[in-house]
Amino acid sequence: MIIRGYKVHHVSKKLSRPLPNAVYALEYIEHVFLELDTGEFTGVGMAYTFNPDQAEAMKILVEGYCRNLVGKDSTYIRKYWQQAQGTMGGCGQTGLPMSAYAVVDTALWDLLAQEAGKPLYQLLGAKTDTLPVYGSGGWLVPLEEMIEEALEFKREGYTKYKLKLGFPDWRKDISRLTALREAVGDDFEIMVDVNQGWNVKLALEIIPELQRLGINYLEEPLHCQDYKGNAELVQSTSMRICSGECLFTTREIFELLRLRGADIINPDLMRCGGVTEFIEVCSLAGAFRVPVTAHVLMEVSAHVMAASPTGGLLENIPDWWAGAFELAPVAKAGELKLLDIPGLGIKLNHDYINAYNYQR
Repeated sequence: MIIRGYKVHHVSKKLSRPLPNAVYALEYIEHVFLELDTGEFTGVGMAYTFNPDQAEAMKILVEGYCRNLVGKDSTYIRKYWQQAQGTMGGCGQTGLPMSAYAVVDTALWDLLAQEAGKPLYQLLGAKTDTLPVYGSGGWLVPLEEMIEEALEFKREGYTKYKLKLGFPDWRKDISRLTALREAVGDDFEIMVDVNQGWNVKLALEIIPELQRLGINYLEEPLHCQDYKGNAELVQSTSMRICSGECLFTTREIFELLRLRGADIINPDLMRCGGVTEFIEVCSLAGAFRVPVTAHVLMEVSAHVMAASPTGGLLENIPDWWAGAFELAPVAKAGELKLLDIPGLGIKLNHDYINAYNYQR
C-alpha cells in the first residue's frame, strides 16, 4: 500500500479536576492523533503528554516523519523505524522524538493489519482476545474522593485498583491505605505507585507496612534508571517491585531486566517507540520470565499483550481518553475484549477532535 497523505491533530482537554501525584499535578491531557491514509485504508496512531508546548513539538515531529513516508510502501515498518532512529541521532533517541515516532509506527501497524484483513492481535499470533484490566487513579486527592473512586471501580466489576502514594509524611499514605482497605475489603487487590518519589532506605522502611495491608505490588518506588537501587529492593524484600513505564528504549528495559531490577515491568507503548519496540520489550520480558503490565494506552497495548508470552494486565484511567474514540475496545467489569475488526479496531471521534483542537 502506498501512503497518500496524513493528518495530525493536537487535542487539548482540561481534566475534570487537577490530579496530583508525588511529583506534579496534572491539569490537562494533551493528545496527538495521526490519520495515515493510503486511499483504501486509514491507519490511526496516538500519543499523549501533559504540556501543550510538548504536544505541539510532538505534532511537528510526527508531521516531519510522515512527510518522509508519503509515496512509500506502508508495509516496510521495521525499515522506517530504523530510518527514524537515524534521524533522532542529533537530538537523542528517547523522549519526544521517540514518542512522536510511536504515533507513526502505531498507524503503520494499523494499516498492515487492515490490509491483511485481520485484527492486529490475530496478525501477531494472539493467545487470547480478552485481557484483565485494573482501575487506575487514587491521586493525592481528599481521602473520601479516592475511596469513592475505588468503590465505583469495584461496583463496575473490577477486582484490582492502583492508587498514588507520595505525601511528605509517609504515615499519611499508610493511614489512607488503611482506610481504603477497610472500605473495599480483603477480596479487592490494591497496587500502589510512588512515581519515583522514594529512595532505597525509605522504601525499605515503608514496605513492611504495605505488606501488612496486603498490597499486590509497589510501582516505581525509585528513579526509573536507578537499576542497582531497584535491584537492591527486589533482593531485599518479598514485596513485588514494578518499574519501566518511564524507560524509552529496549536497551534500558534490558538493563533493568538484566540486573533483576523489577519483578514486573510496565512499559509504555508510546514512550518505547510504538508497536514495533513494544513487541521487542514484551519478548525480552518473556525471555526473563517477567510479567508485563502495560502502562495506559490499553486500546493499542492490548493487541501486543494478547500475543506476548508474559503479557496480561492492562491499566485503565477513564478520564484520559474519554470521548476520543468513535470506535474502540471498551473495558467492562475488569476485562477488555478486543474487537474482531481488521487493524486496531479504533476510529477517532472527529467531533471530539474539533471540540478540543488546540489553539495557541
